[in-house]
Amino acid sequence: MNIIPLFGGVIFSALGIYVCYDYRRFNKNALKIKGRVLRYEEYIAKDTDNIKRKVYRPFFEFTVNGSTYVVKSKTSFHSKIIPVGHYADVLYHKGDEENARLAEGNGAGLGILFIALSLPAYYFGLYH
Repeated sequence: MNIIPLFGGVIFSALGIYVCYDYRRFNKNALKIKGRVLRYEEYIAKDTDNIKRKVYRPFFEFTVNGSTYVVKSKTSFHSKIIPVGHYADVLYHKGDEENARLAEGNGAGLGILFIALSLPAYYFGLYH
């Protein structure tokens, strides 16, 4: 048994399970409304290969019961997935509108990726 890959597998699977849980928890009670992309914040981020890439974080607005909310997305993308000025589906919880999410970037894919990456780590940790 090799403890380092095993520990990595535990970390990756825990992250994956958390991301999938958060996706399900948020979407279960989320309300959907149309919102408009206002602009993008551009910045340089390093990916897992230590390569620097330009990423884009959208700012969007939506109106609920006469109140307009402007939200900086917690998710960044490698491209401007929705053109500025265009409308897109926004998911939010009543009373917590400031933490709304664009439906386009709110998926469980990252969680599944983390879980998939944990499998080889478990293999190498347990059998090598």
